[in-house]
Amino acid sequence: MSLKSFQLVEEFVQKRNASAAVALVSHRGLQYGPVAFGRVAFFPGAEPVSPDTIFDLASLTKVLGATTIALRLLGEGVLDLDAELGELLDGVPEDKARITAAQLLSHTSGLPAWAPIYELAAGPEQVVPEILKQPMEYEPGTQVVYSCLGFILLGRILERLTGTPLQDLVLERVIKPLDLQDTAYNPPEAVLPRVVYTEWCPRRKQFLRGIVHDENAQALNGVSANAGLFSTASDLAKFAQMILDGGRVNGHAVLSKQVLSLLSRCYTQGLNDRRTLGWMLHNPPDSSGGRLLSPSAIGHTGFTGTSLWIDPEKELFVILLTNRVHPVRTNDAIIRLRPAFHDAVLKELLQV
Repeated sequence: MSLKSFQLVEEFVQKRNASAAVALVSHRGLQYGPVAFGRVAFFPGAEPVSPDTIFDLASLTKVLGATTIALRLLGEGVLDLDAELGELLDGVPEDKARITAAQLLSHTSGLPAWAPIYELAAGPEQVVPEILKQPMEYEPGTQVVYSCLGFILLGRILERLTGTPLQDLVLERVIKPLDLQDTAYNPPEAVLPRVVYTEWCPRRKQFLRGIVHDENAQALNGVSANAGLFSTASDLAKFAQMILDGGRVNGHAVLSKQVLSLLSRCYTQGLNDRRTLGWMLHNPPDSSGGRLLSPSAIGHTGFTGTSLWIDPEKELFVILLTNRVHPVRTNDAIIRLRPAFHDAVLKELLQV
């Protein structure tokens, strides 16, 4: 089934704001899509997009991977939200020692939003030490500053707590339990014909395809908590449905109801943005999810042109995957498409 609202996505591609897009919506168990538009690149002869086309998820990696693993470890008593960075990692300087796991997850850590760690680190093992050298920008807990650096530290914490590399954690704790068929770091060569191209990389002298777009994730060999996962709309739909089903898949609990309930809590009350653990809470009028989602709806976006919003109250989720950074990242039309698309979907489905 399809929706009239998908025309907005089609027009977005027709106007060359991305070469490729796939949209999928589910409402009360009825799925619309995935519907595919465009081609995997703007190159002559590029393959048409299909419903199972694979996209660089960018920061959707934060919620699909690291946040979900953190929630699982929280439910198992392995992770404590009040645990401080100084106890969780070695070599933490005094100005960062009191940052808590909850502050990393809610982007209130005091760390900068971003820094060119890929230019500073001699190798993957130097990424975390270079992040720990970055100056703090504000007192932890006093404001929300979305920080990729904080999530890279979170990924190292998850590895430290479990003794397991992040790639294996995501595989064992997310991909296998949810039976995700096309979700991976560094997608294998066999699936590259289904992967959309992203931006021209001047350092590699090539358009990226199957290589993570985020430079700091590149410095970690493509495996990071902040970015690096590639996936399809259908795999993301399995993940979103698990959230709507109270953390369960085929009768088995991936996330406990108790832990899942934490995602309806705002951890940044009174600050400049509404955030829960890992996710954004709906915060109109400037939300990427538009104006019509419930206050408890959770969502996230990705720099490459991806987004996922889940609304348990309305039994709804909306997946939008594009490669809006192809051929260059300066195109910002996605900022206007996202809210317009979500509002159109909700008006069409709920007659509001």
